[in-house]
Amino acid sequence: MAFKVKEEQILYNVKGKQTHVLLPIKTYKELLEYLEDFEDIQAMKEVEHEKAIPWEEAKKILAKHRK
Repeated sequence: MAFKVKEEQILYNVKGKQTHVLLPIKTYKELLEYLEDFEDIQAMKEVEHEKAIPWEEAKKILAKHRK
């Protein structure tokens, strides 16, 4: 999934250094969604090697930790 920003404005300080970026709110929200999806994918990659357990077993484990 490629993400392109079309309407950004870059702000500079008095020394000419780039300091901020202004984005349309729609673009900002799309960017946040893209980043959240990326983080989810990274989290899945971190655990893909782990062995899955049956749901019934997972419920028992969770119930023990609630007490």
